[in-house]
Amino acid sequence: MLHVTVRTLQNWESGKIRVPYSAFRLLRICTGYEFPGSAWKGWKLSGDALWSPEGKKFTAADLGYLSLTFAMARQWRLESVKRQEVRQAHAAQRWGVSPSLRLVLGEKS
Repeated sequence: MLHVTVRTLQNWESGKIRVPYSAFRLLRICTGYEFPGSAWKGWKLSGDALWSPEGKKFTAADLGYLSLTFAMARQWRLESVKRQEVRQAHAAQRWGVSPSLRLVLGEKS
C-alpha cells in the first residue's frame, strides 16, 4: 500500500526504524479507520468507497459528478437572481414607479 521496500518493512517491524507518522496515519485510513481531524469525524474509506457518518456509500464515479452538480446549482442560482430582477423591473413599470424610485430600486431609467 505504501510502496516501500521489504527492507523498510523489516526495519519498521524489528523496531530499528520508527514508522513515520504519515505512513501510520495513511495505513489507518486505508484499512478502514476514520480520517484525521474533527471535520472528517465518522467518515471512513473502505475498499473503493468513501462512507459517510450516516452510512452512505460514495464511489469515485459518484464523486466525479459532484462538481458538475455544484456547477449546475450555481448556474441555477444566478439565473434565479436574474429572473427575480426582471420580475421586479416589470412590476415597477406596470405600476408606474417614478424614475427616482427606480434609482432606489437599482433600475435604469
